[in-house]
Amino acid sequence: MDALRRPFERLRLPGQVLLLGLSAGSLVLLLSLGMAPGTGQGPAGESWAWMLACTLATVAAAWWPARRVAHAQDALAGAARTLAADTSSDSAQLPHAHPSDDMHQATLALRRLVELWRARRQALEAQNAQLGAQLQARTHELSTLQDLSIGLNKHTDMGALVGEALRALEQTMDYSSASIWARNELNPAEPVVLMGYRSQASELAGAAADSLTGQRLSRANLQRYEQIENEGQPIVENRPHQSLLGWLWAMVTDDARTSALYRHTRAWMAVPLAVRDGVLGVLRVDHGEPDFFDAERKRLLVAVGSQTALAMRHAHLLERQRDLAVVAERNRIARDLHDAVSQTLFAANLLAGTLSRDEQLNAAARGQVATLERLNKSALAEMRMMLFELRPDALDTMRLPDLLQHAVEALEGRGGVQVSTDIAAEPAPPARLRVEVYRIAQEALSNIARHSGAGHVHVGWTLLGPGRGRLHIVDDGCGFDTTAEHPGHFGLENMQERARTVGAHLTVQSAPGEGTELLLETNWS
Repeated sequence: MDALRRPFERLRLPGQVLLLGLSAGSLVLLLSLGMAPGTGQGPAGESWAWMLACTLATVAAAWWPARRVAHAQDALAGAARTLAADTSSDSAQLPHAHPSDDMHQATLALRRLVELWRARRQALEAQNAQLGAQLQARTHELSTLQDLSIGLNKHTDMGALVGEALRALEQTMDYSSASIWARNELNPAEPVVLMGYRSQASELAGAAADSLTGQRLSRANLQRYEQIENEGQPIVENRPHQSLLGWLWAMVTDDARTSALYRHTRAWMAVPLAVRDGVLGVLRVDHGEPDFFDAERKRLLVAVGSQTALAMRHAHLLERQRDLAVVAERNRIARDLHDAVSQTLFAANLLAGTLSRDEQLNAAARGQVATLERLNKSALAEMRMMLFELRPDALDTMRLPDLLQHAVEALEGRGGVQVSTDIAAEPAPPARLRVEVYRIAQEALSNIARHSGAGHVHVGWTLLGPGRGRLHIVDDGCGFDTTAEHPGHFGLENMQERARTVGAHLTVQSAPGEGTELLLETNWS
């Protein structure tokens, strides 16, 4: 039976119907022919013809629906093969005419399956496109962070490092402005100043922005800075709001030049430049579009801030290492000078003093010995001042009268100048003010020795009251015109700058042929 069933099943439905019809017709025909022997009658020609016609009509009637079903099956099979062969094509069309309800239900089920498959494929394509865009964005971000890391490692100067970080951020994110704030010299006791700024606005680009470097942070923004510094968490303001009264109050009370940097901001984000030891500064990015900082941009800014903080910490440690190396070398030189040259000068000074009191020397020899003693004293004073320069920390522990006396002795040792002093003792000003007063006096006495030709100089340090003092230096030299420019000479400018750093007031009065008078008034209360 299997030998007959398998060939039959390989036939298409119309062939199977035709074969069954022919088999049935043949059976009927054989039966009709076989009736004659059993009955003794011969076949009637008309009955045989009629039965054959009925059989053929039955076969034809059955073959036509089978043919339609076969066509529908072919269409369904063709659509299935098309879908299987090309998953990106929507050309597979399912038949709309159905010869039977079963075929209709099968076609509807397959149609629903195809529609579900197409919807699923479109969703996968959209998801794939989204993942591709995210992959491209991540690749760009990683490339930028790598370039940032390489660029930051090339710089050890803090200013160059900050500029490199802002330039790298510009290649990654569209922004209106970006700035980095930190405490001066990364010292927690120093004020917060602008370390770097980049803007797309022409009026705040280039030299205009560079002129703001080192300027202090406005009061309102300083509160946010201290919040980030204390909490170590970013702050995002996608729709910053300030009342009219608050804006007017800020305009009246806040005189920081940096307040103009953020007047056109519609969204901003600030991230801490944090390392294990704490927060070194704050990176702030501003944009002119509200709701600009989404989750992806937040994540990117945090990554950039982390890289920048590590580079800043590395640069700061290198700078401290260099400073420590310089201090160690200067201390070594100071020890060598003290142990060798200074001791030799001290011994020579003692010997010259002993010779000057020898009564066996004539007047000319005594004069030469006195000159030698004076030169030794001057050299010894200069050596002490040089030791102070090599070890600046020693200045912080010395009393101001002693420092001023060393400067006076150095001037006296050069000869030709009489110096009178009136230097008050305690109470002493703070160490920083004490050092700056000494530096100003040192600069003034050095200028007198080199340029004035004075015969007499008076140096005075007077206490005017609690926490107030005055340095007074006057000479009878040639004087100079204080309104004229002196190219290549920066003594007055240096003294004025030193006075400003400690909040002191410096005035210099002089005229050609009338000597010079310097007054420095200080207040440390």
